Amino acid sequence: MLYHVLGFVSAALFLLTWLGLWSQIQAMSRYQNAITRSSSLDANQSLSLNQFGSSYFAFFSIYLFGISVEPFNHYLVWTRFGALILTLVIIWKIWQHRRTKVSGWVTAVALLAFVAGTISIAFRPFPGLAQLGANTLMLVVTVVLFQGSLHQWLVLQRRKKVGSLSFALFRNILIKDVSTLLFGLTMPLSQSWPLLILNGTSVIMRGSILLKMHTLKRQEQRLGV
Repeated sequence: MLYHVLGFVSAALFLLTWLGLWSQIQAMSRYQNAITRSSSLDANQSLSLNQFGSSYFAFFSIYLFGISVEPFNHYLVWTRFGALILTLVIIWKIWQHRRTKVSGWVTAVALLAFVAGTISIAFRPFPGLAQLGANTLMLVVTVVLFQGSLHQWLVLQRRKKVGSLSFALFRNILIKDVSTLLFGLTMPLSQSWPLLILNGTSVIMRGSILLKMHTLKRQEQRLGV
């Protein structure tokens, strides 16, 4: 009973992440509509492809985890399905703006992973093998997420500007991560420990980015930027 209650709460709160990702897409669209303004160009450069790429694969690892466990975890799978689509749009927009080889490769790999992960639903008769792969991927993504979030923090530190980064995105992701941690605690520890490590890391790193954004915003307001 507690599993379903916290699963529903976690899924409902995850919708805030969808709203946060959508707010980031809107912020990038506003930049695209005003691309000739140098201030907008500068603002968009505060976005770290590393950060959004690592976030994408963090969502993907939990998506695959939800597919592989028994029973099929609808609370994790379908919420991450939407997040993967929205984050893929952000990565695509970064590629559109920068047109670099790195952004092109990240976009292509993200799209292929999404397609392959979704197709893997058909192979659920092998949950043990699938879960082992998902757990390994989740640990790898934890490291990737840590360095990606650290890179975003360093980009903010270097540029001294929040730019077009969305406060709503990071606030909502933080709320989502806390709720997912609580949901993970209702599962057997032998099954949920990679989920707890991943989301615990995300809470610390995304919280640090959000605090940095607020600090820079206050500095910009004092300087009248």
